[in-house]
Amino acid sequence: MKKIFIHYSLFIIAFAFSMAMTACNTTEPEPQGTTITFTPSDSVIANPERGVFAQIYYTSKDLDARANPTVINNNRSTSNKMTIYLHSYYLTDYMESDIPQAFLDRLETNMNALREGGGKAVIRFSYKSSMDSKDKPWDASPQWIHRHIDQLTPYLQKHADVIMCMQCGFIGSWGEWYYTSGFKMNPTKDADFVPRWEVLEHVLRALPETRQVALRTPGYKMRYLAMHGDTTMSPLNASEAFQPTVKARLAGHNDCFVSSSNDVGTFGVTYSAAAERAFWAEDTKYMFMGGETCEKCSFSNGANALSEMEKYHWTYINRDYRETVTNMWRKDGTMTEMLKRLGYRLVLDKAILTPQPKAGEDFKAYFVLNNVGFAAPINKRDLELVFVNLSSGKKHIFPQTAVDPRFWLPGEEHRFTLTARLNDLTPGKYKLYLNLPDPYPTLHNDPRYSIRLANENVWEEKTGYNYIATITIE
Repeated sequence: MKKIFIHYSLFIIAFAFSMAMTACNTTEPEPQGTTITFTPSDSVIANPERGVFAQIYYTSKDLDARANPTVINNNRSTSNKMTIYLHSYYLTDYMESDIPQAFLDRLETNMNALREGGGKAVIRFSYKSSMDSKDKPWDASPQWIHRHIDQLTPYLQKHADVIMCMQCGFIGSWGEWYYTSGFKMNPTKDADFVPRWEVLEHVLRALPETRQVALRTPGYKMRYLAMHGDTTMSPLNASEAFQPTVKARLAGHNDCFVSSSNDVGTFGVTYSAAAERAFWAEDTKYMFMGGETCEKCSFSNGANALSEMEKYHWTYINRDYRETVTNMWRKDGTMTEMLKRLGYRLVLDKAILTPQPKAGEDFKAYFVLNNVGFAAPINKRDLELVFVNLSSGKKHIFPQTAVDPRFWLPGEEHRFTLTARLNDLTPGKYKLYLNLPDPYPTLHNDPRYSIRLANENVWEEKTGYNYIATITIE
């Protein structure tokens, strides 16, 4: 009980600190200037790194199965507005051998297809898709797992731009860390967890520090923290978030969402369910959270599912599994709400612009924005003011570094000022845009990877810019 008491005390402190940080971002006083108001959109929007996903299985039996960039691009225009995929790679035939080059080549082909098609993937590697005893061993030995991670590392590093996040995988059937032959199945002692942590840390090293690795339960992350010096097991706060630390890179995934009172062992296995739920409710403000359902029960109803997604800041969910649940959500309208609110949904309220802006002087744009989604943008995102001369078509792009969209938490109003010194602009009329592109150079200029604001009459599909106003520079 002592550990839980300390945990809740620090939980309250961390929550207060987080709210204080948020308040600093939302109390900027409104300036005087030209005010532009915006109309919210009620549409389902295709936006990067959020929404429903399709799970695609790539096995060692069929190396000809490849991702199709045309299908990926076309899925952006379907009713689901899908931009992300769970790519599940099964290394079944390589449990005691190297991964052959043909399998690695297929991985590279799929990554290139994602980039060409305008999508991203959550990726997971595992060995078996069964918990039947006749299918043992369910996973490879730790030695072979580490060898396989070494082989995969160059590909994960090279293609991190189209990897949204990685589920740790490798251990257990489906890579979910439970039905395992190579590790202690129900770890209780610190020594039982060490081989798992060694795999986790190897996966973290295999990815760039900009990418998060998701664990199957909150208890795993809490236990890792406890065994590595953070005995309070406190969730992330704003000052810790998005740093190149293990704590800031350990996300979560729940593959039995609203499927029982404890989500079929997701909560309450390592510590108390209350402590683990409180941890995830705070930690996921700055971490990816997603997954799928696994059973239909009284907890699966739409109202509860939406409430849980809001509480645990869900960014992505399987559109298909389990069908008895997802079909129910489609019939009662829950799925439509999820399609709109999974991850971030950024709605501009108004902008206040410098009146009578002059060439060579500072221009300021003050924005009021609401995030009505379940989560904030999690991966790093650029922010730019863009001026386009109506006569010449010349673009002037002003990167903004003082504002970080990853802290635009859901359910809150965010106020911020962006600035530009108009030294290179000549007098005339300009269209002013807000752009939120992907920071990776390979994706920065691809409009499919820029964030579309949930407003009417702002999106410019050709450029990925959000239109703010037409202004005259004197």
